[in-house]
Parts: sequence; structure tokens; C-alpha cells
Amino acid sequence: MRARPTAIRHLALALVLLSPLAEPAAEAEAPERIVVVSDDKYPPYIFRDPDGALQGILADQWRAWEAATGVRVELRAMDWNEALAAMQRGEADVIDTTFRTLEREASWDFSKPYADIEVPIFVHRDVSGIAKPADLRGFRVAVKAGDACVEQLRALGVRDLVEYPSYEAVVSAAARRDILAFCADFPPALHFLYKAGAYDEWRIAFRLEGGSFHRAVAKGERELLALVESGFAAIPRSALDDIDRAWLGQPLPALEQARRLRVLALIATALLALALLLGVVAAVLRRRVARATEELMGKIAELEASENRNRAFIEALPDLFFTFDRDGRYLDYRTSSPELLALPPEAMIGRLISDMPFPPAVASLYLEAIAKALDSRKLVAIEYELAVLTGPRRFEGRLVPVGTDRVLFVARDITERSRQDARLRESLAEKEVLLREIHHRVKNNLQVVSSLVALQRDSIHDPRDLELMAETEHRIKAMARIHEILYRSGNFSSLDAGEYVSAIADDLAEASGARIEAVLEGGPFPIMLDDAVPLGLATNELVTNAVKYGRAPGSGVQSVQATLTNSGGCYTLLVTDSGPGLPDGFDPRRDGNMGFTLVRALASQLRAELAVVPGPGARVSLSFKPGTDERPSGNGPKTASEGPPASGVQQPQPQGPQGSAASREARPEA
Repeated sequence: MRARPTAIRHLALALVLLSPLAEPAAEAEAPERIVVVSDDKYPPYIFRDPDGALQGILADQWRAWEAATGVRVELRAMDWNEALAAMQRGEADVIDTTFRTLEREASWDFSKPYADIEVPIFVHRDVSGIAKPADLRGFRVAVKAGDACVEQLRALGVRDLVEYPSYEAVVSAAARRDILAFCADFPPALHFLYKAGAYDEWRIAFRLEGGSFHRAVAKGERELLALVESGFAAIPRSALDDIDRAWLGQPLPALEQARRLRVLALIATALLALALLLGVVAAVLRRRVARATEELMGKIAELEASENRNRAFIEALPDLFFTFDRDGRYLDYRTSSPELLALPPEAMIGRLISDMPFPPAVASLYLEAIAKALDSRKLVAIEYELAVLTGPRRFEGRLVPVGTDRVLFVARDITERSRQDARLRESLAEKEVLLREIHHRVKNNLQVVSSLVALQRDSIHDPRDLELMAETEHRIKAMARIHEILYRSGNFSSLDAGEYVSAIADDLAEASGARIEAVLEGGPFPIMLDDAVPLGLATNELVTNAVKYGRAPGSGVQSVQATLTNSGGCYTLLVTDSGPGLPDGFDPRRDGNMGFTLVRALASQLRAELAVVPGPGARVSLSFKPGTDERPSGNGPKTASEGPPASGVQQPQPQGPQGSAASREARPEA
């Protein structure tokens, strides 16, 4: 079919306008048929009726174009992504309902826009906090495959996109709540939301950059684009308006009039309400101004009273109050003790610290403290000596930042306090020297007593008496060790129990020739002097008894170990030997010789748990918390059968008649 002459003339005119550099030529021959592809689910522009026939604004417009140009139009509507693919494969001449994008401009030439389309982002009413593209990150957003909004969302950083073949499929997924956010052009989205009965469940979060509908042809098809443009230009404007009204609808006259009346009534009501509101606001403002004025006068009175109190407070203090700027300039002063000033006030205000007759060290200290207080925004304290009107004095200065470039400097005379501190330090030093000398002399006296016992032992021939004298000598040496450690350490209130136990073990090893090992676990072991004496004596008794009776049967080798453990502030002394152990049924609360009786008394002084521990050889433990009145557990000495040792260590079960090295029922008394 050939185009009518009128259409041919329009086409020729369009070609001339679009190609101004072309040579005059004969009228171009119009094609008999063009293929137009588009979306088939974009109401009200183009969609299918229940019988599958295409309808909508674009279907009617292309029929009008066909009548105006005489060129037959084969309108093929399909899923949008398929329409894009058909256009790319060259199976269509024109594609309709397309947005103009940079990506598409590389392949197509576009007509002028003929309809502006909003592109909202819809979210479910239960979702909040989405106001911009960045808020969509973390949400799955439904889009129509091939839609221009896909490119736009990806450019905005939204990557989690779920593509559907059409807007109808997108809205159906939204109605099923498969997704909570979707992007769709406003007209078809509104249509499908109403159709799905989900209109009230969704809202517009924000709008993307809108677009306009174009018709496009393949790149370089200028004659075809001119034919399309001239064909639609030939359709009367009234005919296009009739098509729009047929599908977009128009308000009923009565309803429109009622709407206008309602609008006018609302405007009148709003104006009246505004007038009333302005009157109320004016009255409220007058009351607020009056109340604010009253409050302001009250605040002024409070500030004046506060200033008077502060002035009286400052005058009651003996301190000096100065205000300096960052350069160290005297700005102000307050004091009730002018005799503590270095110069008369009139000689100081307005002058720099560097201009004052201060020692360079004092001036430098002032300036450094001012800079530090302003830079750190914290209080800075200094001490210095300065000659004032009444003579040399020692001061303590505190600098506090006031604003960004001023500091408040409070100086207090601490001359008498410094003198008292010096006297206290001298007195303390004298007492420390005296205590050190006392401990030294006590240690020497105990050594003299130990020497006398040793001399007395030379005149004794009975083995039993010799043994008793040796044990007495060891006890004296154990007490002397305390004073020796205190004398060497300089700390007269406590000592290291680990060092003390090790020293006793060394002394006993040297005196007896036995192999005695001191083991320290979990130190340090600070202990007060009141606990150190019974601990040392108990260690001496337990190790001495282990040396006496801890020889393995048939062996001359003696092996004794004294282990001191600190477990969470609880000390445990465990003395073990390599001997045969204690007899069955040994009870530390009643059995044993004089040495074990002494250990029980010392354990009571230490508030300690005394226990016989199962294991190879004889094993006895002494557990206590130093410096407290609390026992680690239980109420008194116990055997291993009454529970685990206070140290909390699970010991192996006995493998024969064994017991503590401290004492055995059949042993002779120590």
C-alpha cells in the first residue's frame, strides 16, 4: 500500500528539515509496512483485553498514525525484555514506550518525547527508614527486565535487583510479599496495584529521576524516524486529546464542581483557622514574653546573688586568684592576702610575666603551665618558690582554662605544709634507721643465743639431749632469719614468705646434710610479720621432722621438699619426704609428738588448715590466707579423709600405709 500524497509531502518536508546539507531530490518512497514493538503490560498506554487484543493509548495512536500516513503498522506487543531483544536483532523497525538512556543512544535514534513518566520506588507500608537510594542497600528490589530504572539503580549503588518479565509480574510478586521494595513506572504500577487489591499496602518511598516516552529507530535510520515524527505530527491535536481522555478519563462536571466547592470551603476554613491561630499565637507570645521577662529578671537577681557569694567566698579564702591570657599577661586578680603578692597590684595588671622581676625558672614554669592548660583543656598543677612582700614563700598553683584564651590561676601558700612534710620525712627516716638497727640487734642477739646453745651442746653426751638442743638451735635460727630479712629489705611491716621458707630450708640442709629443696609456685608471697613468725616455725618443725624420719627404707638418702603455693591469695605449704609414710589411721588433731603439737599451735595462730595428704612418703599441708581472720575452709585441722586439701589440688589415692612427715605415732618425741 502506498502513502497518500499528503503523507508523502510531510515525509519529504521532514527529510529536508532533517538533512539540510542534502541535495534537492525527488520525494522519498515510503515503506508499505513498518513493524512496531512495545511492552504489552503497560496500562493505560498499551495492554491486552480479556480476549488478548491490544488496547490502550498507543494502540489507538498508531491506528491514527496508520490512517494519517497510509503506511500499515504491525504492532507487536510482548514482554519488554523480548521487545528490546527483537529491536536489537533487527526484527522491528520502531520500538515504543522507551526511555532515552546513554546506553540506548549508542544503538538508536530517538523521537521527541511525547509523555512524561514518574519512576517511583515503592516499599511496603511495614517498611520504614527508606528515603534515598542508599537506604535500599540490603533490600531485594524487584524491577522489570530491561527497564531503564535498572541502569539507574545500579549507577546509584543498588545491586540486589530481582528481574521480572513485566510490571504485572513485579506487582504480583509485591502483592504476594515475595519482595518488600520494587521500582516501576507510576501509571502501570497504579493500575496493577488496584487490580491486585494491594493499593493500600504500598507507599512511595522516593522517586528516581523521571523519564519521558520516546519512539526509537535503529541508529542511522533518519528517514524512518522522520516518517514516524511527521506521521504523528499529521494527527490532529484534538484526535490525540480524545484518545488520552478515552483512556485516562476526565472528571464528571458535577463532581468537578463539588470538588471546587470543597476546595474553596477548605481554603476559607484554613484562612479562618489561620486568623484564629494567629490571634492565639499572639496571645501566647505575649504571655511567653511576659513570663520570659519575669524569668530573666529572676536570673539576673540570681546571678547578682551568685556573684556576691563568689566574691565573699574568694575574700574568705587565703589564696591568690589571677587571670592570665595566653601570652601570660596579668588581666585581673582577687585576694584577701595582699601580703602574699610579689608586687603591688598596680605594678602587675596589664604586664607580662616575662616583664616581671621573677626568676627565669619561675617565669618559664608559669608560661609552660598556661600553654598546657589552654591546649589540653585540663587542670594543671605546679609548685614553685617565690620571694613576695613578706619574704620567700613556697606556693602550689592550679591553672584552669576559662574560655579559649584565658586561664584562672589559683596560688596557695604551702610554706608551712612543706616545712612540716620535710620534718615528717626526717622523722620517718630516723625511725627507719632505728627500726633497722633494732632488727639488726635482735638478729645478733638471737645468733648469740644460738651460739650459746651450740656451746652448751658441746658439753652434752646423751644423743637424745643433743637432738633436742639441735632442734632448739634451729628454731632460734628460724626466728633470727625474719629479722635478717627485714633488716636487708627495709620494709618493716611485711616480708616475702617465699624468701623466708627458702632460707629456712637452706639452713636446715646445711645443718643436717640432707637434700632439702624449696619450691615456690604462683608467687609473690607477701606476708605480714605477725604471720611470718608462726609460718617460719611451722616450716622448721615440719622440715626437721621430715629429715629425722623421712629416710627411705634401706637407703641412706634423704629427700625433703617444701613447696609454697599462692593460689588466688591462699597460701599452701606442703612438706613431703621420701620415707615410709605415717601409719594407718593417723589423726593430726590428736596424734603426734611434741613437734606436731607445736605445729598444731602454730596452725591455730595462722588460722590455717592442717591436713595429712595421701601420696608417696609422708605429706603434710598447711593452708591459710595471710593477713585475714578467715580460714581457707573448714573449722580446724583435718585429715585427708575429711576432704581435699585447702589448696584445692586433687591428690592421688594412698597406695599403702603412709602419712605425714611431721610426726608418727610411734616416733620418739622431738
